Amino acid sequence: MEASQQQEAVRAIAQRFVEIAPAGWARLVGNWEATQVDGAVHLNYVTLGVVDLQDRWGVGQFDFDEPLYDLVAELNEAMAASGERWSVMDLEVDADGAFRTHFGYGPAKRSQGIHDEESMGRFENYLATWVAEHGERPQH
Repeated sequence: MEASQQQEAVRAIAQRFVEIAPAGWARLVGNWEATQVDGAVHLNYVTLGVVDLQDRWGVGQFDFDEPLYDLVAELNEAMAASGERWSVMDLEVDADGAFRTHFGYGPAKRSQGIHDEESMGRFENYLATWVAEHGERPQH
């Protein structure tokens, strides 16, 4: 998969993430672990949004969204076709339109029941980390 095609696929994933985001979101965070079962890609995912609640920051997980899931699975398959199948993909999207993606190629941890900072802990602590970096209250 060419870099430009990969970038367009990631951009489509980020756009869908934005489309399903709650009002007032400041950052969207997703982590997808891809494993193959009987030849099909299965995704174990955590998706959350940091939201401006006016007097404080809030955070919440997203419900399952089939179009988002499908876009991520399609990216995994397309990258696999060129020998670059990732096992873990991280995506952050900021309200200003900036987004960052990281692909990991080692064993997926959460899917194997490994509960550590890399697989789950950072998401459980995401709000505290955000508040430490951005202050207790949103600046209006």
